[in-house]
Amino acid sequence: MTSRSLPYPVYFVNSTWDRWHDLYHLDYLPTQIDVFYERCAASVDTWSAQAYLILKQQGLNVHFVPREVPGQISIVPYHQLKLRNLPFHSYTVGVQYDCARPEICEQRIVLNQRVVLGQTDHFVHHWPHPLLQVRDRDRGLNLENVVFKGRTRNLAAPFRDPAFALELQQHGIHFCLDADAQDDDAPARFRLWGDYSQADANLAVRDATEKDLLMKPAVKLINGWHAGCPTIVSPEPAYQALYRSELDYIEARSAKEVIAALKQLKAEPGRYAAMIENGFERAKDFTHERLATQWSELLANPIATGYRQWRQQSVIQKVVGRPWQFIQRARQHKREFKQYIDNIHNGPRLFCHSDRDPALSDRPLNFDTGPI
Repeated sequence: MTSRSLPYPVYFVNSTWDRWHDLYHLDYLPTQIDVFYERCAASVDTWSAQAYLILKQQGLNVHFVPREVPGQISIVPYHQLKLRNLPFHSYTVGVQYDCARPEICEQRIVLNQRVVLGQTDHFVHHWPHPLLQVRDRDRGLNLENVVFKGRTRNLAAPFRDPAFALELQQHGIHFCLDADAQDDDAPARFRLWGDYSQADANLAVRDATEKDLLMKPAVKLINGWHAGCPTIVSPEPAYQALYRSELDYIEARSAKEVIAALKQLKAEPGRYAAMIENGFERAKDFTHERLATQWSELLANPIATGYRQWRQQSVIQKVVGRPWQFIQRARQHKREFKQYIDNIHNGPRLFCHSDRDPALSDRPLNFDTGPI
């Protein structure tokens, strides 16, 4: 582990006491780090505890705390940003994942380049699964199991239809929808989401509106690359931004196209093998070490610069200006939430509820929708 000191200490915030009390304020890494990773089944934990653990492993001077630290840089996941905590007392950096745009903060970390709206927005890639198990090499080039990693409600509607799984079975392929297994056991669920040992293909097709997809990361594809598991994706901006060659993924717009793609992969073992090896090569750009370097540069440069300027503000700005600015930001924060709720429930979706709907394939996709 290489020690790399940031210009200022950075505090990752998660106030879920019953889940994280034993990790707060530790100045050293716990011996059994996987036990803590297993608790990161929710985005709010991924962007606080998991980020902290990975960066701590890289020797950065980061800390994990239950709430913002006054006068210090505090990294706060959206759902931990609370108006009642008066976050303007610290230099707050909000993390936007599958959520509304945070406004009660000084800067933002976002997971999709399409929601970078200004100099205080910073794009980072989603962490790959920290406990990922790669596909068993002994499975060879057999394509028998296609998996969906995530919750059933997030799977596009045509793929929840029993007819989809039934048709795959007719071609010797089993659809492993383990999305909600162990739903009451977060550690077991998180391990399951990272287990690709018996997976032969990875399905990444969401039930989401086009505006909602502007915020989504490419993590399902990145995990597939790390796992040695070829991925079939829906035409989303995050996936398309990573495209280099036809070996990166297969894009599909309907259940029929997914079935056709799987049949083709099954019939062409050479291409299947090439996609596996290409995935391992692409995954090298998305290791925890590579992404930690991206985080280090972000924390040491634009965020540290903003923090330094914030500290140098006049007494009047600190005492009067910041509270007044917070009131304005709080109003915008609430407006952004209302807009987010409208965006995720209304508007066109990539997949209709039936492949028989002609809008599924005939309507052109349009992601140039402007700010969310």
